[in-house]
Amino acid sequence: MHTTSRALARSVGIASVATLLILTACAKSTTSNAGAGGGGVTSPAPAGPVTVSTTSVAGLGSVLVDSDGLTLYYDDAESGGSIACTGSCASVWPPLLLPSGVSAAMAGSGVDASKFGTIDRPDGGTQVTYGGMPLYLFTGDTAGQATGQGFEGFFAVTAAGAGTAGASGSAGSGGSHY
Repeated sequence: MHTTSRALARSVGIASVATLLILTACAKSTTSNAGAGGGGVTSPAPAGPVTVSTTSVAGLGSVLVDSDGLTLYYDDAESGGSIACTGSCASVWPPLLLPSGVSAAMAGSGVDASKFGTIDRPDGGTQVTYGGMPLYLFTGDTAGQATGQGFEGFFAVTAAGAGTAGASGSAGSGGSHY
């Protein structure tokens, strides 16, 4: 009986964490953190510039962040101008999109404006790139965190335009995409 109680408690705990992650993803995917751009990826955000700057994150050093201080990531499954993170992936990893009428992101503190670019998403919207890497947020982060580091092949981006794939982070390791 004691073993059964432990197994039940563990199952309830795992289910609770999974439910929390799903609710967090759903709640944050409707915020303005990922910008606007249509295509059903995110809710419309106020029109205006998207500013990217840097901040120091424990274990990673200086990484790119959006105007809310949320760490920006790249997907190591994306290369050569392809977008792999769509659908349910994009609900957990919202792309950093430009609002309608805005043609480029603005460089904040520590960021090289010449490294910015854009890519048209297959599910709609114009996504910001840095050093050729499409930028994403992680719904599990709050300002100053990089809890998505290494999870599902996503890694924080440095101001130099490099990924932090070899750096330590606070999330579990990869796996398959959604």
